Amino acid sequence: MELTSRTVSAEKPSAVEEFKRTEGVLLMSNMPDMRLDPYPWYASMLETNPVTFSSEFRAFLVFRADDVRKVLSDYQTFSSAIFDGLSLDLPFENQLTGMDPPRHTQIRALATHAFTPKAVLELEPRMNLIVNCLLDEMLAKQESDFVHDFAIPFPITVIAEILGVPDKDRVKFKYWSDVIVRISDRLLSGLSDSLPEHIAAYNEMTDFFRSLLQERRRQPQGDLISRLALAEVEGRQLTDMEASNFCVILMVAGNETTTNLLTNAMRTFAEHPDQWELLRQEPRLIPQAVDEIMRYRTSVQFITRIVKQDGEIGGVKIKAGERVAAFLGAANRDPAKYENPNVFDITRPSGANMTFGHGIHFCLGAPLARLEMTAALKEMIHRVDTFKVPEVAVLEPLNAINLLGLKSLPLQIIGR
Repeated sequence: MELTSRTVSAEKPSAVEEFKRTEGVLLMSNMPDMRLDPYPWYASMLETNPVTFSSEFRAFLVFRADDVRKVLSDYQTFSSAIFDGLSLDLPFENQLTGMDPPRHTQIRALATHAFTPKAVLELEPRMNLIVNCLLDEMLAKQESDFVHDFAIPFPITVIAEILGVPDKDRVKFKYWSDVIVRISDRLLSGLSDSLPEHIAAYNEMTDFFRSLLQERRRQPQGDLISRLALAEVEGRQLTDMEASNFCVILMVAGNETTTNLLTNAMRTFAEHPDQWELLRQEPRLIPQAVDEIMRYRTSVQFITRIVKQDGEIGGVKIKAGERVAAFLGAANRDPAKYENPNVFDITRPSGANMTFGHGIHFCLGAPLARLEMTAALKEMIHRVDTFKVPEVAVLEPLNAINLLGLKSLPLQIIGR
C-alpha cells in the first residue's frame, strides 16, 4: 500500500526554507506542500526557534511540548478570550472555548452534567451499525473517496443523533461546520475583512439550535439537547445562548475534528502498510493505534491565546496584549518527549499527547472522538484486507491553516 502524493520530503527543502524565511504561518494558505506536511518545519523550529515571534502571524509561536502545556494550563497568563471585542455580530465571547474562569468553570460544569461518558458509551452499538453500512457501500465500489464516503458522513450522523437533530436538517450540518471553520480560521489569522459574508449562516445555525432547545424544554426527549435544556447545577440552568453555543462547539468538534482524524488515519496507514497488517493481526493494539494516529498527525495544529499579564515562555519575555499560538502538532513530535518522534509506531506506549489540548479546556468531546476512531478501526481490520491510494492521485490539503486533513482521499480497497 504505497502512497503517491505531492508532499514535502527531505528532497524538497525549498518549501521549508521559504516558510522559515518569510516567518509566515499565513503563507500556509498558498503552500499546499506545507499544509500537507508541516512536520519538517516543526522539526526545524523545535531545534532552532522553539519560541519565536512571527510578524506575519502577529503572534509568538510556541513549539515545545512543555511550553505548549504551560500556555494551555496557565489561564491566568494566557487567556482563551481571544475573540472578545472582535465582532459584535459574532458572539464568540459566549463560547465555552473562549471563556476563562470563573465563568468557564460554571458553564463547563453544566455542559458536562449533560454530556456524560455514559451517554457516549451508549452510542457504541449504533456506531458499529453506521460503520458497517458505510463500509458496505465503500466495498461495493472499485474506487472510493474515503473522505466523502466515510470520514464525513460517519461523525456527522453520530453527532446529529447525539444532539437529537431531525434527519431533514442534517444536510445543513457540513455547511454550517465549514462556515465556523472559515470564520475561526480568519480570526485566528488576524483577518476579519470578509467576515460579514458568513454572519448570516452563523446566525442561522445558532437560531436553529435555540429553537430546538426551546422545543425540548416543552417536550423533552432522550437526546443531548434535551439534557442541555434541563441541566441544572447548584440551581442554575444554561441560558439558550450558552446551550446553543455549546451545541455549535460539539457540532464542529464532533464533525470536523473526527473527519480529519479518520482521514489522517487512513492516509497514514496507506503510507505504512506494515502497521496496518500488524493491527489486523493484533486487534488489542487498537487503543495504542488511536493514540499514535492522533500524535503522529494531529488534526488541530495550533491553539491561540491572548496574554493577560506580562510573563515569559521558554525564556522569552511576552507582554500583556500579545497573542500566542501553541502548536499541538509540533508538541506531539517533540523529541524531548518522544523517542523517534517522526516514526509511526502503533506499538508505542500510550501517553498523554496534546491532540485534545490540555488543562481546563481539554476537549469535552475527546471520549466521543476516541470511541468513533475505535469503532471505525475495529470494523475495518475485520473487513478490509488491503487498500492503496491510486498512483495518479494528488492529495489536496484543507484550506484552513490550523487543521491537518485532506479534501479527498481516493482509495482502492480490497475486502476480506
